[in-house]
Amino acid sequence: MARTQPTKFVFQPVQLVRPAELVAFRISEAIRAGDVRVGERLPSEQNLSEQLGVGRPTLREAIKLLVQAGVLNVLPGSSGGIFVISQSVPPELCGLPLPEMPMDDIAGVLEARRLIEPHVSRMAAAYGTPADLQAMRDAVALSAEAGAPYRRRRIGREGLELMTIASTRFNIAVARATQNSVIVQVMEILLRRMEPVRMHALSELDDVTVSTRTLANSLAAIESGDPELIDKATYERIGLLEAAWERATGRRLRRRPRLVADTLPLAVPSSAPSRGSLTPPAPKQKSRARG
Repeated sequence: MARTQPTKFVFQPVQLVRPAELVAFRISEAIRAGDVRVGERLPSEQNLSEQLGVGRPTLREAIKLLVQAGVLNVLPGSSGGIFVISQSVPPELCGLPLPEMPMDDIAGVLEARRLIEPHVSRMAAAYGTPADLQAMRDAVALSAEAGAPYRRRRIGREGLELMTIASTRFNIAVARATQNSVIVQVMEILLRRMEPVRMHALSELDDVTVSTRTLANSLAAIESGDPELIDKATYERIGLLEAAWERATGRRLRRRPRLVADTLPLAVPSSAPSRGSLTPPAPKQKSRARG
């Protein structure tokens, strides 16, 4: 075999994660998404270890990490337990570490969101349940509550964290309303990538209630089911992040070209089929004119 030059490809370091960190990530995700609320008690150690499929020593180590981070508190006694005391989870406990992405490279994430999110929101309008809509309303309410003390002045760190959590919860609720687990996973990755831009955008707003208003507009559009309103509200919300990125980097996002897909009807039937069914609703029969 002839000699060849070694490949120029450079392998990236593997990021090793301890089992306890994986468990801490899973608990943190539930807290940030609003599935587990501040003041609620987690299941018993035995039940929680069974649910997560890990041994008690691993679970105890994970709980210790979250206690040290100020997210959980463990109270002894018959009325004690593991309680959630904060929804502000440190970034290092928010999920599996993603490869570092410079601010300049986030342009690709913004383009992906602009392409995907209007369709996700339309699907949410078609398939969302009352519980999904309530989760969106709760996120808007959290954003309003967090931003109220900072009306017409720069937001403080605590408010910044809460408003970021509210925005994340809203987007996750919209993704879940599609009833498509793949879309939820894709949106979770995009949202984690966007966190630095979202924090920057909120921190430079003179009136953070603008952010709450864009969430409320998106909610109203989804509730209306009007595709044009949904697109307008979604682009308005993404536009805040795009403008923040352009100011932070001094660069301009490339203008979005018209796509062939834009001319095609969205594959969401006006009358959504029952969940679990792969059969679209039958077309309505035209009434025959009587002769």
